[in-house]
Amino acid sequence: MTQSIPLLFQQRHVLPGGRMPIRIAPGQQMEAFKAALKSCDGFGVCMFDEAEHGHHFFHIGTRVTVEDFDISAYDGSLIATVYGHENFRINALEQSDDGIFCGEYEAIPRWPEIKIRNDQRILAEKLQQMFNKHPELNKLHHEKEFNNLSWLCQRWLEILPVPACEKQALLNAPNCLDTYDYLMSIMQKTH
Repeated sequence: MTQSIPLLFQQRHVLPGGRMPIRIAPGQQMEAFKAALKSCDGFGVCMFDEAEHGHHFFHIGTRVTVEDFDISAYDGSLIATVYGHENFRINALEQSDDGIFCGEYEAIPRWPEIKIRNDQRILAEKLQQMFNKHPELNKLHHEKEFNNLSWLCQRWLEILPVPACEKQALLNAPNCLDTYDYLMSIMQKTH
């Protein structure tokens, strides 16, 4: 079943079960955000890339709702903390006269929960180290699922600077196992 949802485009990406602050700049993005808040189902956050040939947005996004917001003292931008509910695939994109994008979308099934094995525990240990080093990141996640491989993989995809096209390919998989292999290959290269 297809539905329509207001969209915002960000270079960072929040995934199901994740929380992330996003910056909403004054102007067109702020108007889109206001329109998105009127939707009872939340809005979509889609990744985009500033490629050599201009902006490129990706078709897999996450439906989010706003949990909190504040105004940045630095530049007057709105900082909204959003929670990710489900991934979706955009089938059609429309832009209204006032510049607000809406997408016709279909939900993508959530990755199934996978109990972490002892040989996979390194992902949990390194994420805990990351949370200890960055308390602001730790505070975003009230309930941590260190024994769920899917949750761990999604948190790593949110925080690592993985190219958007690679994230999109990984999110298209029916479970987190390709992402786990990808993350382990990255972690092994850095040691």
